Amino acid sequence: MSSRRFRLIRHQDVSGVSGTGPVAEGVQFTDGAVALRWYGDYPTTTVWDGIDSVVAIHGHGGATVVEWIDPEPGPDPDLNLPPRESLPPRPWPDLHSAPDRQDPDPLHSERDLGPYGAAPPWSAARVSR
Repeated sequence: MSSRRFRLIRHQDVSGVSGTGPVAEGVQFTDGAVALRWYGDYPTTTVWDGIDSVVAIHGHGGATVVEWIDPEPGPDPDLNLPPRESLPPRPWPDLHSAPDRQDPDPLHSERDLGPYGAAPPWSAARVSR
């Protein structure tokens, strides 16, 4: 298989941001990974583990679909890539779990606030301009 181009076509703008019609273009690489480039006033490029992840996040239950530009090329006999099914599990659909809370800044913890909770001397709160 070689790289394969596609477009995202939005039939209904669920978010009210991107409009309808072609909203992004992308390429699926040989290993199944996808790079996606959004059209519009704030173009953005994102990388995904596969087209299924793109559809799971941006498909909005069928409101947006993938339109393949290139035909499915099939496997490339010169590459010895493992099948996608044999790779470690993908992070979807557990999108909103957060890691256990830890000290966000171990170098400057609450103990550095001083005896009355004041900001440390190096903080922006103590710098006069």
